[in-house]
Amino acid sequence: MNKVTVSTHKFEIQQRRRQVASLVARAKTESEIAQQLNVNQSTISRDVKILRQLSQQFIYDLAKSDLAYYYKQCIDGIAEANKECWRIYQDDAVPLKEKLAALKIIIQANESKFKLLTEGPSILAMKSLEERLNTLESSSPLSTK
Repeated sequence: MNKVTVSTHKFEIQQRRRQVASLVARAKTESEIAQQLNVNQSTISRDVKILRQLSQQFIYDLAKSDLAYYYKQCIDGIAEANKECWRIYQDDAVPLKEKLAALKIIIQANESKFKLLTEGPSILAMKSLEERLNTLESSSPLSTK
């Protein structure tokens, strides 16, 4: 195969895998997906296996590099939503029903923030321990790397 054909084939596989991911998210079975995309069920099975691996790698990379940043962004986003809800609640022109909805969101936001604050440090500590372990393993004379 020439480079153009290989490139086109890879693009088609990526397109199919995007479709597979979308259909899996809609609770379609591998057989249903295969029938809909007019491919063999074993192809869909391989695609799902690769999508799982890619998802695991994404989560691992996220935890390894960007977890603290996203954690902080979530807390900041909750704080901003909280501020906006308090503004709505304190506005005399806002109907009572909307004020009550704002209060409900404030409560939910505070619960979410509390959950992040109680669970986050342990996740970050685990990440730190994992990095230390990797450093120790890579510097060990018994290391197989």
